[in-house]
Amino acid sequence: MRLGPGGMAIPWEMFKREFLIKYFPVDVKNKNVVEFMELKQGNMTVADYAVKFETFVLV
Repeated sequence: MRLGPGGMAIPWEMFKREFLIKYFPVDVKNKNVVEFMELKQGNMTVADYAVKFETFVLV
């Protein structure tokens, strides 16, 4: 739990939701989903692709 204004406790789920809204807007998330769905094998390894997408996803 974190403390919000006035010392009110903020549950983790509320913090997580607000954090994602502020730092990972829906349009950015949707762009990443589209990019993933259109993914074609190139010169990158599976591990390279995992690192690339893990840097964008926080869910």
